[in-house]
Amino acid sequence: MTEVRIEQVDERDSSWEDDHPRFRVYLHGSGESSTGGWTDTYDVTGADVLQVIDWAQRQAGGSSTYAIALVHDDADEERRNPGHGRGLVWLVGMDGNDVAADGREATIQRRMLARRRDPVRLPIADNMPEGVPDPYNDGTRSR
Repeated sequence: MTEVRIEQVDERDSSWEDDHPRFRVYLHGSGESSTGGWTDTYDVTGADVLQVIDWAQRQAGGSSTYAIALVHDDADEERRNPGHGRGLVWLVGMDGNDVAADGREATIQRRMLARRRDPVRLPIADNMPEGVPDPYNDGTRSR
């Protein structure tokens, strides 16, 4: 298991920012004790990560699991290997259809399953705005 480390850093060590992130949401038709199953995938722009978590949780409800990644387009990798410059940085969860390769990934999958019963609690200010597509809500789930 990977040990959590926290270290103070100099905020000036970064040289670029992206203020228009693209998030990828994976919804998994998971089983009772497994995150694997069908997958439905969406890209979300114009929102921050808390709004994306809110949206993903509402789509997943109590029966599916979700994972969220930051989409990163690497121009250098695209030049070296055309068609392979896009990658993902996992922010919440992981690919639910991956077999856990180690204890860390098994823990991530258990946490994904646990969020069905105990979702992340967000303040109303961080909810996804009204009017965005809500494909998995048949009107019975509140915001």
